[in-house]
Amino acid sequence: MKNSELTYKEIYGQPVSFQAVNDTLDTIFKTLDEVFAEKYDEVIFTGCGTSLYLAQASAHAFSTCTGISAKGMCCSELYYFPETYVGNGKKVLVVPMTRKSYTTEVRMAIDKVRSYPGVKSLAITCDPDSSKYNDYMLLSPETPEDSVIMTRSFTSMIYLAVVMSYYVGGKKEKIEQLKDYAANAESFLKATDEMAKKIVAEHPECNLFITLGQGINYGIANECMNKMKEMSLSNSEAYYTLEYRHGPMSLVDDKTLIILLGNENTVDGDAKLLTQMKGYGAKVLAIGNNASKDFTDVDYTLDMPYGYDSLQNAPIIGFIGQLIGYYVAELKNLNADSPRHLTQAIVIK
Repeated sequence: MKNSELTYKEIYGQPVSFQAVNDTLDTIFKTLDEVFAEKYDEVIFTGCGTSLYLAQASAHAFSTCTGISAKGMCCSELYYFPETYVGNGKKVLVVPMTRKSYTTEVRMAIDKVRSYPGVKSLAITCDPDSSKYNDYMLLSPETPEDSVIMTRSFTSMIYLAVVMSYYVGGKKEKIEQLKDYAANAESFLKATDEMAKKIVAEHPECNLFITLGQGINYGIANECMNKMKEMSLSNSEAYYTLEYRHGPMSLVDDKTLIILLGNENTVDGDAKLLTQMKGYGAKVLAIGNNASKDFTDVDYTLDMPYGYDSLQNAPIIGFIGQLIGYYVAELKNLNADSPRHLTQAIVIK
């Protein structure tokens, strides 16, 4: 079997996962009606590793759409410092996000916070067994992964979180705009694949990979960073876009690739930053709805011509991290299916 063959195949399974969520919307809406029959003071999205980045992005989407306070937090913080986040009479919905129900830190955190009055849990998950230790569950029904690397599980759960955010926020018209999401995702996946392959072929010397994003895209940028580390054992970092000026840009040189995950609200600031980074020698890729028009002073652009807002784009804009990671792994003759030291779920004995 060719190196990373499973991972590559599963990357291309993502449109099927989005369609499977669309096919179960009635069940999703029914569950959400039950969950949000109650009022909550706060919603805490939580996870470990890739799922923490899921939580960061999901919290932004949920608070944006609903006006309800939301945060993304790692499971270990909830476990060790529960009083910081729950208790004191607050009604809190905790939303663990997980590919596998048996990740030790997820179980520990959920068992701990559910022991506090006023706390309920809603799992966003790819594992039906999550229903055994949560009050409610939203299931991504079509996300089989044999590779250690999370690809379609990550993006399908982001998609679920965005659907949840729109529904709870009374924005069902935004969900209706997603009826062709699987087809558009397939189109964008192919375009992203071609772009990633081209960049790695043209710049094999790159050894520092930076992903930048604001809003929901900060969590997605973190996941792109994680994919580069896991798949290709490369030095990678992620930042809120404009934070990159405040120290980290000192590392930029002609072996740096900077990837912008663009947001329709941040174009002016993004463009100035990218011009500056290109002046320092970085290779720059900008992704966004109108990237080719908005960012004329960069090396590469990738447009997202589907009429979506940044929340709707979020499940697919991070394809670039998966595919750059894949092609750099291929360049290094590494097998991304079985990354060093990692397993599908971290189980602590």
